Amino acid sequence: MASAKVLADGRTKVTRLTAAPADPDAITDTEVLAGTAWDPYILSSDFKLGPSGSGTIGEKPLSVMGDIKVWTTSGYDGCQMTLFRYYDTTDDQPDLAADAAFQAAKDKGTTLYLVVRKSAKAATDAWEAGDEYSYFEVLTDDPQDGSGDGYIKKIVPLAVQNASLDKVIVAESA
Repeated sequence: MASAKVLADGRTKVTRLTAAPADPDAITDTEVLAGTAWDPYILSSDFKLGPSGSGTIGEKPLSVMGDIKVWTTSGYDGCQMTLFRYYDTTDDQPDLAADAAFQAAKDKGTTLYLVVRKSAKAATDAWEAGDEYSYFEVLTDDPQDGSGDGYIKKIVPLAVQNASLDKVIVAESA
């Protein structure tokens, strides 16, 4: 079996589920295939969704010298996604179908269920049983302007509510 490092470019797949999966630690191929691909709508340069480092507390016995720490809760700081906006060329208003990702994430406090695959597969490759994923249940904040000189887009800050990291898509049992 040969192995190789793989460049990350074009290899992050993000799928939005319409509801929380039955088991975030064992998402089925049926559940993830029913979701909507969001990777075509997310700016790659600043997409950040994952742990930032766990908290610690001091837990050392009196007889031990030094600063002994143990891990506590997982942290997810600075998570965000920048969504491209899409407009109807006939009336220059938002094209609600093409702009569906932003429309779903634009209201503060919206819960999103996102499944992320970063692997040697292209982002355009379909999900399959055995694919490694991380799952995030997030709350959105007010979108911030991210347009600058490029395309019109909005930065959506994300507050992670629940996560399952480095799991594997399971085949739906018959």
